Amino acid sequence: MADRPAAARHPVAALAEEIVDLLAGEGYRVAEGPEVEAEWLNFDALNMAADHPSRSADGTFSIHGSGGGPSGLVLRGHTSPVQVRAMLGHRAPLRMVTVGRVFRPDPPDATHSPVFHQAEGLAVAEGLTMDDLCATLGHLAAAMFGDSTPVRLRPHWFAYTDPSAEADVRCPTCRGGGCDLCEDGWIEWAGCGMVHPRVLATCGVDPGRHTGFAFGLGVERTLMLRHGLRDIRDVLGHDRPRPAAVRADVPSDRPRPAAARAGEPLLAPPRPAANRARVPGALARAEPVSPFRRRQAAAHALTAAGWTETQTFPFLDPAVWDAFGLPPDDPHRAQLRVANPLDGYPAALRTSLLPGVLAELRARRSPGGLMVFEQGAVFPRPPGGLHPPPLPAGSPPRPEELAALDAAIPAQPHHLAAALTGGDWHAAVTAGHAVGLHWGLRLRTEGGPGGTRSAWPWHGDRWARLTVDGTSVGEAGELDPAVLRRLRLPDGVAALTLDLDTLDRLSGGERTRPA
Repeated sequence: MADRPAAARHPVAALAEEIVDLLAGEGYRVAEGPEVEAEWLNFDALNMAADHPSRSADGTFSIHGSGGGPSGLVLRGHTSPVQVRAMLGHRAPLRMVTVGRVFRPDPPDATHSPVFHQAEGLAVAEGLTMDDLCATLGHLAAAMFGDSTPVRLRPHWFAYTDPSAEADVRCPTCRGGGCDLCEDGWIEWAGCGMVHPRVLATCGVDPGRHTGFAFGLGVERTLMLRHGLRDIRDVLGHDRPRPAAVRADVPSDRPRPAAARAGEPLLAPPRPAANRARVPGALARAEPVSPFRRRQAAAHALTAAGWTETQTFPFLDPAVWDAFGLPPDDPHRAQLRVANPLDGYPAALRTSLLPGVLAELRARRSPGGLMVFEQGAVFPRPPGGLHPPPLPAGSPPRPEELAALDAAIPAQPHHLAAALTGGDWHAAVTAGHAVGLHWGLRLRTEGGPGGTRSAWPWHGDRWARLTVDGTSVGEAGELDPAVLRRLRLPDGVAALTLDLDTLDRLSGGERTRPA
């Protein structure tokens, strides 16, 4: 795995935040959705026929159902289900931006990864046309690659847009002169089009009155184009050194343009510059702060304190819990499983971020101290079965039908885990308190020397439970030496785990899981 400079955001997370900031500044509302998603939202509501190639075992990870049968759930193959949720939950006109992980059963190579990130935008209003889409993509491309970057649309086919196109940008490497990366001076960047009338109708939008456009792009691909990289594994950093070109200070120092190109106005006038500014440490704002924004602020606070952000895949071998010494009935062992795992990857999904962060710590062996953290979803298997009810396509579901569908999708809380070498377990506690402040909460430390009995996976009384008004939100402390030996880690490693969704609930903020 790659060694990155200390105290750095992960480059993919940093670029994702830049994209969201840019579009949020133009009036796009930040939205999120679950990574384990219902087939109806991933396929049917998006006009994808029963024989669509994406529905095959080679196109989408399916979740193992009760008794070995189908569950009606998948690891989402794109972020477009968030579009559907946005249109079902909000009346037009609307603008929405989402960014998050997506999953496809593609063996990793230079251009494919089973886990990557997409950013997606949606606008629905009266009278929107492809011209509005082109202007928005031009604005985004100029921000990503420089003011002089043109965008070219090529006709394409997507089930959920009509007309559809693939958006190419002038090759950032040769600037259009032609090279072995692009061949003709242009390189594919994004997919886009006008939202299909059938999708609008399914989501309760009158296609006779409103039109909409949508676009989606790969965050890793955008980062590769920006830095002239040819291998997505250089961006992800899994088991290979990351090139120096992918700096810790991503996003780049390219200035944001005032407009997409001369003569091409933005879909919406830009907000005043003062409203665009992000102040990582300040959350006192008039409008509600979304969970996404709180997580970004927490990440900035941790990097400012010397922590380095990492991202790991969500597939987790259940045998790791043996190394942690967990009993057979421990809730961490109740893992969702994919029915069609890739060769070389576990079928089970993680129920904690801690094993991945510790594996990253082990892989980054360094003579100096290391402090790494990750934020992401975990996937506990619910005690009941997995049976999302079928819904019709072509017409909006009734509220009770949609509520039943959401209730059948397992909770996927966002967690944070951090780990450090050097034996200073109080630093992990301090990090937990710092994160809590970004939810407007003061975490209480319960325990400490002489006050806490040993529990998994902590060492004696060298750990503490973090609470808010008596509700547990996490734990921090030094890990048990026996666990560390089984994980091939040095003595003195300390860690932090936090349930960020519980912080959302206790702070009265927006829910991460759709309502």
